[in-house]
Amino acid sequence: MVIFRKFTPSPELQPIVRGFEVLHMKWEDGESMPPPEITCLANTEQNLYFYPHDAVVTVSRDKGCMTQAPSSVVTGPKVQPVMLRFGKDYLMIKVQFYPTGLFRLLGIPMQKLINNGLDAREYLPDIEKLNAYLRTEIQYETMIAAITHYLTEKIKERLLPEEPIDQVAIEMLDPDSKNLLKDWASRACLSVRQFERSFSQRVGVSPKMYTRIVRFENVMRFKNANPGLSWSEIAMQHEYTDSSHLLREFRQFAEFPPGSLTRFQTSGHGDFPSG
Repeated sequence: MVIFRKFTPSPELQPIVRGFEVLHMKWEDGESMPPPEITCLANTEQNLYFYPHDAVVTVSRDKGCMTQAPSSVVTGPKVQPVMLRFGKDYLMIKVQFYPTGLFRLLGIPMQKLINNGLDAREYLPDIEKLNAYLRTEIQYETMIAAITHYLTEKIKERLLPEEPIDQVAIEMLDPDSKNLLKDWASRACLSVRQFERSFSQRVGVSPKMYTRIVRFENVMRFKNANPGLSWSEIAMQHEYTDSSHLLREFRQFAEFPPGSLTRFQTSGHGDFPSG
């Protein structure tokens, strides 16, 4: 069984939340399903995850160590892939924040969330009541409504004010933008040094790393839509200097060469529409 649904955030959440995703997968006898594991590639996302059903385990790719994830997790951008393994009843509810949205909600430097998922209870102590409720609910719409109510109250209590750099970080998600670092800094009403420091605090990674990941994510979406194109053609179309340049990006952001993509179950690029 595979159910994947998207939900639009309420007007109260839209300043910092761009969407909700629900992915529910069950591995049942006699049903053809992919293995219950996934590799999440490098991405720019800031998310709040809920896992109300079977536990999710993170797997260290270099050491093979396994760590059980909490029922609710806050995550920042990924600069390297992260592997996850699931139980037979995997339910993921993802709250997708805008690039600085989680910073504005939690008020913590986002660098500590790079390639890291931390227990949301550390920053939102009363979220355990919501976790307990989600475990008992079966309707996805009702779950989203409960999360929406919870986050709406948190926004009223603690949301940091919006600054120009918050909008700039959203604009930088455009892979076709030709702006230079100094242009973005100017739009944020900051010097280049101030912009780099504030951006890293609010987003988690440097502006340069951020734009690299934005381009990588765009390449992955483009390959999904155009599976017949070669990686060399894709590298040229996305203004990499050559295919070797794209290969180097894959080594960091995926840890496998482009030609091996179909051998791995990756978030959004295989049998798992999200992760």
